[in-house]
Amino acid sequence: MTKPETRYQKYLARKRQKQEKKTTQTKPGKAGSMASQIALAGNAPIHECLVPANLFERGIGNLVFSRSLPDGRMALAMFLLDVFCLGVKNTFFAIVARDEYDRRLRSWREAESLQRIDPACLRKLVEGGVVYARELGFNPHADYVVVHQIFGDVEAAACPSHFEYGHAGKPFYISGPHETATQVRTIVDQLQRRLGPGNFEYLVLAQ
Repeated sequence: MTKPETRYQKYLARKRQKQEKKTTQTKPGKAGSMASQIALAGNAPIHECLVPANLFERGIGNLVFSRSLPDGRMALAMFLLDVFCLGVKNTFFAIVARDEYDRRLRSWREAESLQRIDPACLRKLVEGGVVYARELGFNPHADYVVVHQIFGDVEAAACPSHFEYGHAGKPFYISGPHETATQVRTIVDQLQRRLGPGNFEYLVLAQ
């Protein structure tokens, strides 16, 4: 079993767990309804795109992509992105009043030190994480296929930045607060099969 041993890694891991616990789980009741809402919002002006300043230190964080609708409401999409291993672990989409949007963002800004990012780079970052995870055998959250349509005609290829996934050149799996012992073992076994011993790191935290 390969284990990171430094206190700093364990500190980052516990911060990741706290972040996952804070991630909002509420979504529209039906996937079809969510898809239709996103389709309507897909061509609205982009309001802002935000990413945690320390995403590649902590390994996980909420990325925000929002559009301003003609009636004054906001179309808000969030991607919980694990850049160390699992890609998009969760997604969220809602159309909310502007004051509700501002309230949510105040909370997220404080928790994650969000900073602005170019829309093309946010899309490239998210999609790159999905590709990285899929190469390891992990699919994105079930709603990703619908929620990612909020990107509309934003071109990831327009982003000049290059993103390095994994940690210190290897996938680094850190168990989340909602993952059962069985799920943890399944993920570790998958990494063992795909990469072999010594070619990845993992850290299982007490629940």
